[in-house]
Amino acid sequence: MDGYVGVKLYSDIEIDKLYSVHYFEFASDYKFIGERHDFWEFVYVDKGEVIVTAEDKDIVLKQGNVIFHKPNEWHNIYSNGIIAPNIVVISFSCNSDAMKFFENKLIKVGQAQKEIISKIISEYTNAFSTPLNMLNSRKLTKSQEKLIGSEQLLKMYICEFLISLLRSGVSLKKNPVIQVSSENALLNMIINYMQQNITRSVTVSELVKYSGSNHTSITRLFNQHFNTGIIEYFIGMKIELAKSYLRENNYNVTQISEILGFSSIHYFSRQFKKKVGMSPIEYSNSVLAQTNTYKNLELTEK
Repeated sequence: MDGYVGVKLYSDIEIDKLYSVHYFEFASDYKFIGERHDFWEFVYVDKGEVIVTAEDKDIVLKQGNVIFHKPNEWHNIYSNGIIAPNIVVISFSCNSDAMKFFENKLIKVGQAQKEIISKIISEYTNAFSTPLNMLNSRKLTKSQEKLIGSEQLLKMYICEFLISLLRSGVSLKKNPVIQVSSENALLNMIINYMQQNITRSVTVSELVKYSGSNHTSITRLFNQHFNTGIIEYFIGMKIELAKSYLRENNYNVTQISEILGFSSIHYFSRQFKKKVGMSPIEYSNSVLAQTNTYKNLELTEK
């Protein structure tokens, strides 16, 4: 029919190129050599804390914090010598005026933004074959079996993350009320209880009693959200903490097994290899080797 007039949609944020998507599990003594480049980069701390240098300022980033480095800003990152951190690093080019909001910004990320970061990482693995933990990669390699729309979705998710932060920056002044579903509240309650009791064994019956729910409901909840059983999820939490202990190099394998409440070192080793794909000793050596590699790179650069 005649008379229709299309409206061109305007983009406040437009991503031009993607340079990197990383997820790193650093050792407690890790230190980067520093760099400067002509595109944007943001660093999100998923676990622990790191110290970031932006030009001449040292800034402590704690878990849940994200910092933005504007184009041509010299920056560096290193562990604090105590905690083995997990971080996400994403770099891209964007010339949109709205990006000025992120200059010199340190932001506390909310649950909604964390979920978007997860989507970015997941979609990246659909689009590119370059490993997430390859620090010195200069060019991303596209996957030969990439899913249709994966690059487009990746761009959209990064834009969504940035727009979400932009909107949060405005809405915080209005003190918005965030509604939390009862299922999410129950899930958070159980996971918090697991975290508080991670050094001992926890049973499903104990979790049912603590949460005031029932076995069927919480089992369905974990299968729905994590596609795994309750105890399997709890063991996964233990293994993640074990990985941190191994990277921090403060305890040996036997001590870590005892600290985390495993019935034996053999059971701990089996569960670790099942989750990580290598034994605790192999994992410890691989992280230390990575750290030593980048220390050598630092000496080469000097």
